[in-house]
Amino acid sequence: MKIRFKLLLLLLTVSIFPLVLVQAGVLDSLRSLSDNVGEEVRRELVSKSSVELKRLVEDHARVLSKQRRIVELNLQQISAEFSAWIEDGNEFSLPEVFLGSSAGQGDIERLEKKYEQRDQTMMHGAYVLDFDAVRYNADGGSDQNAMLPYGTSDAVLPLLKAVELKSPELTLWIRAVFNSGESLTYPATTGMRMNMHKTVSVINGSTVPTWSLPQKDILTGRTILTASLGVFVDRDAVGSVSIDVPLDTLLHGYNHLDVFSHNIDSLLVHLEPNGNGTSGVEVVAKEVAASSRKSMMHMWEPPSTQMLLSSTDATLFSRFRKFLESGKSGVLSMPYNGRDSLWAFSAPDKRGVSLVLILPHDDVVAPANKAKSYVQLAINNQYLHTVFVLIIVVVLVSVLAFLLSRRFTENIMILARGVKRISSGDFSARVEVAGEDEVGELARDFNSMAPALREHIEIKSALDVAMEVQTNLLPQHSPHIRGYDIYGESRYCDELGGDYFDYIRPDRDGENMRIAIGDVSGHGVPAAMLMGSVRGYLRARTLSGGQLDEIISDVNSLVAQDTYKTGQFMTMLMVELDPAKSELRWVRAGHEPGLIFDPAEKDFIRLEGEGIVLGAFEDVEYSENCCADLEEGQILVLGTDGIWEASNKNGEFFGKQRLWDLINLKKNSSAESIVSGIFAAVQDFTGRSKQEDDLTVVVIKKENNTPEEL
Repeated sequence: MKIRFKLLLLLLTVSIFPLVLVQAGVLDSLRSLSDNVGEEVRRELVSKSSVELKRLVEDHARVLSKQRRIVELNLQQISAEFSAWIEDGNEFSLPEVFLGSSAGQGDIERLEKKYEQRDQTMMHGAYVLDFDAVRYNADGGSDQNAMLPYGTSDAVLPLLKAVELKSPELTLWIRAVFNSGESLTYPATTGMRMNMHKTVSVINGSTVPTWSLPQKDILTGRTILTASLGVFVDRDAVGSVSIDVPLDTLLHGYNHLDVFSHNIDSLLVHLEPNGNGTSGVEVVAKEVAASSRKSMMHMWEPPSTQMLLSSTDATLFSRFRKFLESGKSGVLSMPYNGRDSLWAFSAPDKRGVSLVLILPHDDVVAPANKAKSYVQLAINNQYLHTVFVLIIVVVLVSVLAFLLSRRFTENIMILARGVKRISSGDFSARVEVAGEDEVGELARDFNSMAPALREHIEIKSALDVAMEVQTNLLPQHSPHIRGYDIYGESRYCDELGGDYFDYIRPDRDGENMRIAIGDVSGHGVPAAMLMGSVRGYLRARTLSGGQLDEIISDVNSLVAQDTYKTGQFMTMLMVELDPAKSELRWVRAGHEPGLIFDPAEKDFIRLEGEGIVLGAFEDVEYSENCCADLEEGQILVLGTDGIWEASNKNGEFFGKQRLWDLINLKKNSSAESIVSGIFAAVQDFTGRSKQEDDLTVVVIKKENNTPEEL
């Protein structure tokens, strides 16, 4: 930020800070009051809505129970009269209370409206209703098997008409089916196949009424519940009678929901076992949207496919399910379709069906939000007036700040131009600023900084070149030897490091491979220089021929001559794979032993051997060690101490046990995957993005022979 803007801020702070502070305090208090009042009103609205919704579903459950009882009493009356009809035959006569029931003109219009086809998708052709007849169907049965008295179906017509007239809203179809294959339907229908209009396909032999779940009536398109009861003769079930009850008449008579919202979801749910000891909440019917909502339940539809009720809050939904399982009603607040909502639900009836009303919170608290918006509008108007005054003050102060700032910014601009020259690479840049104040002192420091900065950049460039050179000294590709999977990698903690590994073929045309791994004491440039020297000595000496012990002894002599004044040294382990002789040879020079993991034994073999570090003494004789070559599946791991000596923030070391466990875990992976896994495990253990030491790992895995190789 420029000085002139800082001066502007200072003047603005001094001039308008008191005004802003007072106005901000007032506005904040008003907003806080608005929020608190709005929140209190919202809580009260939610609380009252919860109570009202719970009362509504419980009242409706009681009314529904009474209506269900009326239907069941009608069923029991019909069942009893049918039993008497079958037993008495042609001698049967109804009690006088049922006789004389006939439909007037007003009843005919009511019945025609009641049975009109409401769902235009129910395409079953035209049909004709006869309200003064009972339809009889033998369903392929013979006269010898007939159970009903022949030609006397009209004998029960007054009974069925009386039941319909007594409970018109609770009766859509009255049916009876018998073991003989005979069936009766009231009112009678013509113009359609009988098998297209069946609700109860199985005879209910129960002595108590049973209710079905909601289903579609194929003629009227209305959603119905079917109540059925057995017909008994001499205590034997000979058939059953049923009444189809329109669901919307069972769930009618309430117009209170508009007080809450037009967005209420009204559902009938049923607990459906999942097979794992728990129950899902299945939606068996749902209120569909209507153009006008004159009653609580305008039209209900069963889902075309199975529909399970759910919520994103699994804990609250589990509580809701337990309420239903224990037969309790209640109100819960939990999400539904991505919106916080109130769930009011009745206790399940005998069928386990419960009425659920789901009301979005936003609709409940809409009055409170509207009042809060009005208050906030008034606050915002006051805020705009305050802003207008502040703008005038800011303009005046800005003009004053611009006029006063020029005298303070000239020297600063000179320094800024000097910095731009430095950033563009001109390290000869100097600034001429007179004065003994802080700006003058900054100018003098700037003039002394430029040469030092040039020197640091030159050093950094040299280090970058050295890092690239050292990186190229390490193997760029893994060697390919038939039957072996080999991979190695080094990761330095600084730009340069002292870790080293190499692959050397003693005979260009042979299959032998020598793998060297080493660790120079210290870090940085000195370690990198010694590492490069040792690499050159080792490669040059290998070209001259000889065994491993001879090569390491000669290399040690050269290293000792280089380091006798510096005190530096280097550990090394050199391993030679000899597939032709099926041997594994190695020489240790103070380095940690290599590890051979045997998956068959699930154990590790250490490549022990004597030998001190390189560079400690000039005349040292090293000894070569030998063992059988790796067997199929065995893994040879060579590493530097940066692996097992890596520590976390608690001072705990990574250790070799974790390394062994990791190799055992990844024994079936490739060599590259094992190396990557080791580096990742070390980084995860330390919890640091920057290493404290150089890390080097080489993995040699003996592959399993394929049939082609055998």
